[in-house]
Amino acid sequence: MPGGGEPHESPLVVKLEINPRAKTDEDEEVDTDTWAINRILIDPGSSVNILFYHTYKTMGGRDEELIPSTYKIYGFNGTTNKPKGEITMRIPLETISSEVLFCVVDVESPYNALIGRPWLHGILGVPSTFHQCIKFPLPQGV
Repeated sequence: MPGGGEPHESPLVVKLEINPRAKTDEDEEVDTDTWAINRILIDPGSSVNILFYHTYKTMGGRDEELIPSTYKIYGFNGTTNKPKGEITMRIPLETISSEVLFCVVDVESPYNALIGRPWLHGILGVPSTFHQCIKFPLPQGV
């Protein structure tokens, strides 16, 4: 816990490795394209995983690789945004790797990405803003 257990209201912000390519059968464990992305907000209240457009472009993403989306994103302030598209990427964690569908949105944000329930549920993760961590099962333990 931050500050030895002192009260805090900090959001859960993490640094994760993200590989912009979905894993294919011919891929080995070569992760030369993996990016260490900081300032990722973990939001268990979000029903989508969001990758902000500025981060997507920094990672070398091209607009033609985006799959068109048919929905809109509604922010907490009531504004709506049409996503630029969707992209599947990979997040390697220890000995497991998960495919993540990101909605790419072109809005200003202090974060590079927002990870919501789809990824958390996929890894059986339990986030804690109080303890500032995520726990999830691995073959060798939690």
